[in-house]
Amino acid sequence: MSSDGDSPKSWVASFWEHADELVRRFKVVLVALILTTSIGWLPTSLSGIMNMSAGGYQPLLSIVMQRIKHDFLPHQATLIAGGMADTVYVYAYLSVVAGILLSSPVIMYEVYAFVKPALYENEKKFLLSYIGSFIGLLALGAAMAYFLIIPISFRILIYFTISGGATPFIFIKDFYSWILTLFTICGIFYTVPLFLVLLVQIGILPIRFLRGRNKIIVYVVILMVFWIFGPDPTPITGAIMMAPFVIVFESATFFARRIDRTRQQKRKESSGTYGKPSPHFGLFPTRSCRYCHSEVDESKSSFCPQCNRSIR
Repeated sequence: MSSDGDSPKSWVASFWEHADELVRRFKVVLVALILTTSIGWLPTSLSGIMNMSAGGYQPLLSIVMQRIKHDFLPHQATLIAGGMADTVYVYAYLSVVAGILLSSPVIMYEVYAFVKPALYENEKKFLLSYIGSFIGLLALGAAMAYFLIIPISFRILIYFTISGGATPFIFIKDFYSWILTLFTICGIFYTVPLFLVLLVQIGILPIRFLRGRNKIIVYVVILMVFWIFGPDPTPITGAIMMAPFVIVFESATFFARRIDRTRQQKRKESSGTYGKPSPHFGLFPTRSCRYCHSEVDESKSSFCPQCNRSIR
């Protein structure tokens, strides 16, 4: 006979309680998105609403657009509208992006508040540390895009356009879409090592895939991808992005090794075999490597097959 807490009726009631809480938090997020998205359409001055026919109405987003144009558009290029609705499209696109950014604290809080009751204390600390690291790396990527990647890419592309005898006219839709796309790609790119650490911590990604030759292969593949699919036809922006990425990636592998070493040590201590020769049927026992804790057959080699370090 099952207890009341394990009965199907109580399980269904618990499910609907969680579903009701999820709906309530989703409503809060939706309201926050609507309000923050609407902010960009507010006029820069109230008097401008009465003079729309004379071009007096200017939404707040126009200030952002003028700033982006001033910072990134080379003086040799001219920004044009390819269609009647292109500028309206840019306004709508930027308002959605601004709404997501402004409401992101509300979104993160609602998500955290929803999953918090199901987490242990140590899991809450890990989650908060990952969120803080994610925000920091996202900001690093955005800063790299703003100060280096976008300006350099525009200069290189405009150089090739002028050297080919063409006049650089840029459609307004392509201009802003391209800039926001680079912001997004750069931001996500620098957060990839954080997700690798998370995969190592939950036991999905073995630490050996982040060592030695595998790490070099990752760097070479990233450089090739930037060279082929990068924002300009030269490897310059790819090399610029790789410099801080290597630092972030090396730091991530350092923490991943510590996490894996701690987990292996706890596993050995729980079984009572940490630092002791492993049982083996033969003349030579197998020993656990003191660096990566892999098993090494001393009859075949005195070096660990995983990290290539001496076990003696």
